[in-house]
Amino acid sequence: MESPPWSHATPIFISEMEYIVFRPYWNPPPRILRAEIIPRERREPGYLAGEDMEIVEIGSQGGAALQPTPANLDAVLAGRLLLRQRPGAKNSLGPAKFIFPNDEDVYMHGTPARQLFSRARRDFSHGCIRVEDPVSLAEWLLRDDRNWTRERILAAMGGAMPTQVNLKHKLTVMIFYDTVYVDAAGVVSFADDYYGHDAKLVEALAHGFPYPRTR
Repeated sequence: MESPPWSHATPIFISEMEYIVFRPYWNPPPRILRAEIIPRERREPGYLAGEDMEIVEIGSQGGAALQPTPANLDAVLAGRLLLRQRPGAKNSLGPAKFIFPNDEDVYMHGTPARQLFSRARRDFSHGCIRVEDPVSLAEWLLRDDRNWTRERILAAMGGAMPTQVNLKHKLTVMIFYDTVYVDAAGVVSFADDYYGHDAKLVEALAHGFPYPRTR
């Protein structure tokens, strides 16, 4: 069995979905910049260009991209410049991202790697949640807004620039971890404990009452 993706685990929390961004930029979080993207560009010059990534001034919307010089890469890591992936076929977020603000910088999004949905094990993201059918999800979320038809959603997903749409009604999002579940037919199914949460629970229960609490 594959090793647990400890550094990529999706956190457990409750938040509220507030808006959708069609045709989004992807702004990699600092941990991915430090551990993966910047080291890769240093080893393989041209990697950023091949992945449609660019370095820009913070707050820039249409400014010219800066060259990935060693000094500019250092500035990205220091937070003085922004590295982002342009909207398009290679964008890691696909045609849309669904935002429920949280301290973990986790959200739902589309993906260009659609072949991954055919895999039995799907913990490939860095904590975020890939959506197999972002068009239908967006259509459902905007069902109370007659202006946002399926045709308009598709047009926004293929547009030239990002488009943010605020939801008329916030939607509660619960991220939880479940290794045992019962389907509508009463069949019990078990899943592997990839993140080790069940093991921690068993250890806590073994100590007996009163159980430890997080304050």
